Amino acid sequence: MDFEKPTIKVGILTISDTRTPSASNIDSIDSSGQNLIKLINDSNVIESAKVVQYDCVTDDYDQIQAKMSEWCSERKVDVLLSTGGTGFSSRDVTPEATLGLVQKLTPGISQAIMNESLKLTPMAMLSRAVSGIYEKTLIINLPGSTKASKECLYVVARAIPHAVSLIKDDEEISKQFHKQLDFTAINESRVPECVTKIACRHRESQFPKISMKSALNILKEHAVLQYTENNKIKYPTVCIFSTGDELENISGYIRDTNSVMIKQILEQDHYKGQVFNFGIVRDNWDDLCKRFEEAFNNADIIVTSGGVSMGEKDLIKPVLKEHFKSKIHFGRVNMKPGMPTTFVTLFFKDKKKYIFCLPGNPVSAGVCTHLFLLPYLRSVSGKKIIIHSLKAKLTHSINDLDIRPEYRRALLKYENGELYVSCLTNYQQSSRLLSFVGSNCLLHLPSLSNEANIKSNTIMDVTLIKSIKNAYIAPILKEMNLFIEIFKKQTISGNIKKEQSLLFSCIKDVLHLMTENIFVAKTENIPTDSAMGYVLYLPVNSSENLPPFPASIKDGYAIKYINEDSWSQKSNIFNVVQVSVAGTVPACQKEIKEGECARISTGAPLPPGANCVVQVEDTAVISKSSDGKVELTIAILKEPKLFENIRSIGSDISVGQRLLDQKIVLGPFEIALLRSVGCDYVQVYKCPSIHIVPCNDNSAYAISHKLKNMLELADFKGNIFSHPLCKNLIKFSGLFESVFGYEDVIIICGSFYEFSNVVESHIHIRNDTRKISLGFGRMYYNEKKVVFLHIDTCDLDSIYNCVHLFILPFLRFTTGRKNIISSIKTKCNMTSHYLPSDKFEKAELYYENGDFNVTCYTMNRQSCLVNMPSSTNEFNTEVKEGKKTELDAIVTENSDSYFIYY
Repeated sequence: MDFEKPTIKVGILTISDTRTPSASNIDSIDSSGQNLIKLINDSNVIESAKVVQYDCVTDDYDQIQAKMSEWCSERKVDVLLSTGGTGFSSRDVTPEATLGLVQKLTPGISQAIMNESLKLTPMAMLSRAVSGIYEKTLIINLPGSTKASKECLYVVARAIPHAVSLIKDDEEISKQFHKQLDFTAINESRVPECVTKIACRHRESQFPKISMKSALNILKEHAVLQYTENNKIKYPTVCIFSTGDELENISGYIRDTNSVMIKQILEQDHYKGQVFNFGIVRDNWDDLCKRFEEAFNNADIIVTSGGVSMGEKDLIKPVLKEHFKSKIHFGRVNMKPGMPTTFVTLFFKDKKKYIFCLPGNPVSAGVCTHLFLLPYLRSVSGKKIIIHSLKAKLTHSINDLDIRPEYRRALLKYENGELYVSCLTNYQQSSRLLSFVGSNCLLHLPSLSNEANIKSNTIMDVTLIKSIKNAYIAPILKEMNLFIEIFKKQTISGNIKKEQSLLFSCIKDVLHLMTENIFVAKTENIPTDSAMGYVLYLPVNSSENLPPFPASIKDGYAIKYINEDSWSQKSNIFNVVQVSVAGTVPACQKEIKEGECARISTGAPLPPGANCVVQVEDTAVISKSSDGKVELTIAILKEPKLFENIRSIGSDISVGQRLLDQKIVLGPFEIALLRSVGCDYVQVYKCPSIHIVPCNDNSAYAISHKLKNMLELADFKGNIFSHPLCKNLIKFSGLFESVFGYEDVIIICGSFYEFSNVVESHIHIRNDTRKISLGFGRMYYNEKKVVFLHIDTCDLDSIYNCVHLFILPFLRFTTGRKNIISSIKTKCNMTSHYLPSDKFEKAELYYENGDFNVTCYTMNRQSCLVNMPSSTNEFNTEVKEGKKTELDAIVTENSDSYFIYY
C-alpha cells in the first residue's frame, strides 16, 4: 500500500442464495468474495486500495439494489465490486439491479473484461456483467466463480485508481497516475543491453561466492540502531514482494508461497516493526522499477524473492544496479541452498534503503530468511543474541556432503539434559517444502572439500527455526505432593458435597484431571493464510501433483540427448528453436528434436522430446541474430546426463500424498506447503474465549488485570475478555444469560464460594510451600455449560505459578497442542547459601557453552520456574568440588537464546 496516496475504499458484495460469509461451514463459505478481499488487502492488486465493506445478499433485485445504494450514497466505498448473479439463470439479476441504479455506464471496463475473458474460455460469452457510476462510486460486476472473478479483477485493477480519481475529481491522484505513466515511458529506453540482448548475457555470474561468515560480517556493518525522539528503538518498516510471471496468489500452476511465508516468519519471531506484503510483481523491467520505487517510498527494508539467478527473467540485480545505481555488497554466498542471495543498499530521496534479494525456490527463501534477514532485524531491534545457535549430538552418520557448506533441515530433540539432532529426509531440494515438515532446525554441514563424511555422535552446530521437541519430563511434575479436595453438587438437594481429600498427587495428575475430564474440544474451518499458530484437527493430503509437469531446476538449455556413442564422437552444436520460461503453458510448446534445444529458465516446463537440461555455465554462444539479441546456435561444453536437472511430475508432492498429520502446529512453512497445492481452508482446533471475572473485592480486580497481561504475553490465540467487578450472584447469573458461550473458559479471581450453587463439580488444589492454590471444574446454568478456573490469592508469585503450571497448559490442551508443558535440566552456579529451599523460584534461562543455565533472583527476564529442593546438603558438597548445581526448570517464556515456542 502506498501511504502517500489516499486509500481507495472498496466494497465486496457477493450475490448468491447459497454462499455465506461465515467460515463455520466450508461447503457454503463465500470463497469468491473472500478471495477478492485477500487479493486487494494482502496482494495489493489494486494500488492504494483496501476493502472496507463486505456482505452477502441473496439473488433478489431489491436486496442487491438496496445494498449498492447504501454503500454508494453514504460514500462508504469508492469502488463496489459485485461477484455472482451475472449469468443466464432466472435468478441472475445483478446486471438488472446495477443498470437500475447507475447514472453513467462505463462500457470500456465491461468490454475489456469480456475481451480478456474470451481469450481464456469461450464460455465467457455467457456473462452479462455490466459496470457504471452511481453518485461518486464505480460499480463493476464480476462473475461468481472464484477463478473467474480473480481473472476479471486483474484485467481492470491497474485502471481503477485513475478511474476513481476522475470520478472524484481528485487532481493530485490523477497527476501521480500520469507521472507513473511518464516514468514508465521514460525508462523503457533505459533497459540495458544485458537484458534486451539475451545472447550477450554472462555465461557465469559476475559476483564472487563469499563465505557465510563474510556475508554476516557485511550485514553486521550495516545493522545500525535507530532511535525515536523519545530515545526508544525505532523498528524499520519492512516491505516484501515475490517476482515471477508464473506466480499466482492461490490458483494456477505455481502459487506465491514466499511473500506470505516470509511475513509469517517475521511474525513468528515477534518482530515489532510494521511488515507489509506487496504481493506479486511480474518479471518486467518497468514493473520492477515501479514496485521498487513504491516500496522505497514506504519502507526502510525491502525483501524480494526470485529473479536473482542467471535466467532470462532474472532482472532484480540489473534493475537495482542500472536503474537505481545501488551498491551490491554481495550477490552470491557459498552455501546450499540459497547461493544467489543478494544484499544491496542505496539512497532514495536522501534516505538509506536496505534490500535483501532472496532466491525464488521456497526452501531457499525460508532458509535465507532465517540465516540473513532475521539476524539483521534482531540486530536493528537491539537484541543481544541474533542467531539462535545451539550444539547437538548427531544421531547418525552423514556421507553425502556437498561441495558447498549446507544447511540441512533437521529435527532437534531435548532428552534427559542433552540435545540430539537428526536429518529426517534425504530429499532436501530447494523446491521441496515438505523437507521443512517435522523439522525445527538447520543443521550446519561442512563442505565436502573439508571433510569426507561425518560420524554419528559428532557435536554439530544447529540454528533453531521453531520449537525444540521436548521429550523430558522433570521429576517435579511427577513427584511433588499436592493437597486436592473434590466438591460435587448433589442432584436432589442442590447442596455442595465435599468428597474425601486426595493426598500425594502431583502436577501431572492434576493436568490429567483437567484435560481429560472437563473439556470437549471444538473445531472450525479458517482460511489457510490466517491459520498460523493453530493446531490442525485432521490430516491433509495433496489433491494435485507438484510440479504438475516436468520442470527444469536450472537456467540453461533443454535438449534431446542420445547417449548411444561417446560424447566426443558427436556434434555438440545445437540450434535454439524456442524459449521456455516460468509461466510458459506446457501445451503451447513444440517438440524438441535431435540437434535442437530450448532456452529454459528455472521452474519452466520441459518441452516435449527433451530429456535433460544443461546449465548455462556449461554452454557457449556460437551464432547470434543480426541484431545480437537472440542466440541461434550454442555449443555444449560438457557431456550431459539423461534426466539431469529435471524435476519429474509429482517429484515434490504427488496426488494423495500425506502433507500434514493431525495435531501439528501450523507455522509459516506448513502454511506455505498448503498454499503450494491450493489449499484455501483448513480445519483446526478452535480456541475458546476466556472471560476473566473478578469477584467480591477490589484486590480480585487487581488480580484479574495481572492475569490478563500474563495470558496476552503467552500469545494465546483465543479472545480474552476482562469483566468489571462482580459482587453478587444475580450479576454473575446475568453473565451466563448474555455473555458466556457454550464451552467458554471462565477464570474467577477472588472469593468464590457464594457462587457455588451454579457449580456442577469443583476440584481445589493447593501446596502452601510451593505457593499453589487453584480450583477448576464445570458450571451449568439454564443448560449452558462452561469450564471455570478459580484463583483466590493476591500473591503475585502464586498467580505466576498457577498460570504457568496449570492454566496455560490447560489452555494449550484446549487448542489441540501435544506439548502442554516444557521442562528441562539446567545448571545454576549459586551457592546453597543463596538457594531458598522447597519452593519455586522465578529465574532467567539462557544457553551457554552447550548447557542450559539459570540465574535466580533476576529482575531482567524471568523466563522459567526452577524447582528449589528441600535439602541443601548435596549442594554444599557440589559447591566445595566447584560444580554447578543442577536444577529442574519449567519454561514460562521464550528466551532470546534458544526460543522454545509451544
